[in-house]
Amino acid sequence: LGAMDNPPLPYPMIGYPSFSSFVSSDPELFIFRSFRGLSSRNLLHLQSALLEIENELEKLDEEEVDRAQTDMNVRMSIQCWEVLSSRAKDGEERESTRMDLVRRLQEATKEYQDALIRQNQIMKLEKPNDRVFRVLKGWFESEQPFIGYGSKLLKQREHEQDFIALSPSSTDSDFLTRSLQSVVGRHVSRLVTIITVLAASLVIEGAVVILYLIKNEALRLVMIAVFTSIFAASLAVMTDGRRTDIILATAACAAVLVAFVAQS
Repeated sequence: LGAMDNPPLPYPMIGYPSFSSFVSSDPELFIFRSFRGLSSRNLLHLQSALLEIENELEKLDEEEVDRAQTDMNVRMSIQCWEVLSSRAKDGEERESTRMDLVRRLQEATKEYQDALIRQNQIMKLEKPNDRVFRVLKGWFESEQPFIGYGSKLLKQREHEQDFIALSPSSTDSDFLTRSLQSVVGRHVSRLVTIITVLAASLVIEGAVVILYLIKNEALRLVMIAVFTSIFAASLAVMTDGRRTDIILATAACAAVLVAFVAQS
């Protein structure tokens, strides 16, 4: 009867076991919230704590400026760490106060700087590939592994931009690759390379043939502009090259065509 009241859970188990099993099946699925909003709030709180310590130290310094002129103990305490430490251990009020501030400063500075460095590293992580994110979200919505607050993990549209990928997709990010991914799957890098090389070759070869057939100089210049524009557009669509790389390649193409016209 007890077994009927509590039937065994399917394998892999629901909840965290099933979700972690799915995520670990592919490195690209290691997608998590970065909590940028909470991280920035944490940094602001740590920053405010340091501002408070800074203000207290400055106030203490100002109070001791005049006293240091007539009190050698005060003067030595602000000039010699050993004296400050010794008098603080002896229970001297002002030195003990300053030493407490120093300890608070050390702890708060370390925590603040560590948080800054960690946040800097997190901000360098890339956003997940759209296709991979849809796969993760689709599985989550279908299986519903969590209850409570966790059930909203991938259901809040306003937080979709807050996700980061620990192992982003290694495939190219150009328009042609993204389009082919949706049709033939992930392994399209070789196909993209072949199409890109063929397209670039056809543009240049077509330009040479047409420029050879055209004898009108003005029309030749127009066709150079047309084919150069087509070449630039094809590079922008089929590659993920930087803008400067595309401009340089386009300039080289135009130079080749102009040289051909000048010699023919």
